[in-house]
Amino acid sequence: MAPGWPIVRRTFLAGTVGVLFAAPLLAEAQRPLLYEGRVQWIAGSTLILLTDDGWSLRVDLTRVPQSDYSGLTPRDRIIVSGTLSQDGNYVLGLSIERVRSDYQSP
Repeated sequence: MAPGWPIVRRTFLAGTVGVLFAAPLLAEAQRPLLYEGRVQWIAGSTLILLTDDGWSLRVDLTRVPQSDYSGLTPRDRIIVSGTLSQDGNYVLGLSIERVRSDYQSP
């Protein structure tokens, strides 16, 4: 940068460049992810999903249409679409799709 530029312009330019580089990273963090597994339990606006890998994920249902999860019971197989919370401790659910089993238990 030219030495004649006022400090305000240099600061503004540096901030703008920083935002331009950070924007794709923030957009990537908000891309919906898919989690498949079985309902472990559901109560109020919280669902616990047991993934096929053995992980238990807490899903916040406040943004999920109630019709997506009404009638779910433990062991129902589902796919949850959602984003990670800012602290990464739970999934902010967006939708739930029920998965049909290929077999029927006797």
